[in-house]
Amino acid sequence: MSAKKAKAKPEALSCFVLDFPDHPDIRYMRYYWKNDGYQAGIKAAVLNKLTPAGHSAARSDVLLPETAPGEYASLAHLLERYDSTKPLTERTGYVQFNIYLPPERPIHAGWENIRSWAMSYFVQKLQMAAILVLHAPYQAGSGNASHVHVIIPGRRVAANGFAQTARDVCSDAGAADAIAHWRSFTSDALA
Repeated sequence: MSAKKAKAKPEALSCFVLDFPDHPDIRYMRYYWKNDGYQAGIKAAVLNKLTPAGHSAARSDVLLPETAPGEYASLAHLLERYDSTKPLTERTGYVQFNIYLPPERPIHAGWENIRSWAMSYFVQKLQMAAILVLHAPYQAGSGNASHVHVIIPGRRVAANGFAQTARDVCSDAGAADAIAHWRSFTSDALA
C-alpha cells in the first residue's frame, strides 16, 4: 500500500510595504508571488478587506475605465477573471494604497476626494481598475484612524478584459508617481 501524496498548497501572496516619511497619511503595499506556478489568487485577500476583524467595511466601490467589460463592475467577477486569466509566470498580484482620513473632516468628504483621485489617475489616465474600501473603525468601537484602501489589480483593463501587466504602476517608481499625483490632486482641491 502506498502513502498518499499531500497536495501542494498554492503559494500565498507576499507583501512589500513602503512608507513615505514625508507623507505619513499614505502607505503603499505591493502584493506579489515569489515563485512561478501554483499560486493563490488575489480574490480572497481583496475580499477580506470588506470584513475587517469581522465587521463590514463602511463602504466599497469598483471603478473601471470606460472601455472595460460591463460585468467587471461586479467585484466578485472582476477578481475571478483576474485570477483565472493570470499567466502562471506572472508574479504581480496587486498594489494597495492606504490613505488615512483627517479626523477633522467627515469621512464621506474624504471618501469622495480619494474616489475622485483614483478615478482621474488610476482609471482614466492609467486604464487600471480600482477597488476602494472605506474602513471606519470607530463604527466598531475601535480608536484606529479611518482610512481608505485603494486596491489596484496588477493588469490594465481593456475592452476584452484584463490585458498586460502594468509594471510601471506596480513598482516603487509607480508608487512615487501615484503619491506625487495625490499630493498635486489634494493641493489643487484645497486651493
